[in-house]
Amino acid sequence: MKTSNVRASAPIAAFALLLGCAQPAPPAASEPLARPGAATSNLAWSKPAGGSTVGGPVNELVFHFSPPARLGEVIVTGPDGTMPMMVTAVGEVEHYSLPVSGLESGRYAVAWKATAGGVAYTGSFVFQVR
Repeated sequence: MKTSNVRASAPIAAFALLLGCAQPAPPAASEPLARPGAATSNLAWSKPAGGSTVGGPVNELVFHFSPPARLGEVIVTGPDGTMPMMVTAVGEVEHYSLPVSGLESGRYAVAWKATAGGVAYTGSFVFQVR
């Protein structure tokens, strides 16, 4: 499987962006919301999965795209506010693992932007940490 390195474009408190190579079993697919001007989501699954409640803390966000995509932006909104993350990906890949610094109890919304085959995709999902 092809993987890519990702890097935050600016320092963001409590977040570091790196690609991991772990291959966890696919959780249930997230339910992204399409935005105007973008194609339907190509996110096959995420960890945590959209709509899930997980034990905390959460130390990574995992995205698995089908077809492979170039992840360009991730925005996490949670109890501590909005944390935008600009991503620099090398090519279109299936699997991204973005380490985060311990997301504690609360509700989190994740919005993302990616491209695949020259088509722009957007999506979002929500999960709960207890």
